[in-house]
Amino acid sequence: MERSFGDRQEFMTEDTPASMHFHVVSGGARLFKSLPDGRRQIIGFAHKGDVLPAYPCTHYHYSAEAMRTLRVACVPAPYLRHLHETSPGACAASLRTTRQLLVGFHNRLLMLGRQTARERLAAFLIGQGTRMGRGELWPVDPGISRADIADFLGLTTETVSRLLSAFHREKLISRERRAIHILDPDRLRAIVAHSE
Repeated sequence: MERSFGDRQEFMTEDTPASMHFHVVSGGARLFKSLPDGRRQIIGFAHKGDVLPAYPCTHYHYSAEAMRTLRVACVPAPYLRHLHETSPGACAASLRTTRQLLVGFHNRLLMLGRQTARERLAAFLIGQGTRMGRGELWPVDPGISRADIADFLGLTTETVSRLLSAFHREKLISRERRAIHILDPDRLRAIVAHSE
């Protein structure tokens, strides 16, 4: 069963029963945690091909909302559990995805604890540009706003705007409307490597 969601429409709510898994068919989603004081923290983004949540669970551990228009294939949790029990391939795919999530979280902890604002943004752009796991570079999803990037990276929107302008002047990226295209991934990687 496929469903569509409009901009900022929440389709997965933290701490509610995980009755459904969502395979992203098109568009993108923001993943976030709610804080006790009512604020929220963006913890990631989902794009075409991603499955939310990426692992079997009884309750959702984070919330998700559409960025612009989102289409997902809805997979009932019992069906996914059945696949894991009967198909070694499906179970292995979930384990790979979970491993990638853990590596991503480790990298994010390093980024927040040790990298400068410039290094954080360079790492984010490389991560988004290579998210499909192939050799070619993809533009950063135009649904991800500067405020989203700032929230995810633990920076201010003004800092992200200033750094994007600097990267544009340095011909590391180009910007068309809201899309960010990576022009020089090697130099961006060199910025990130400088922090290690």
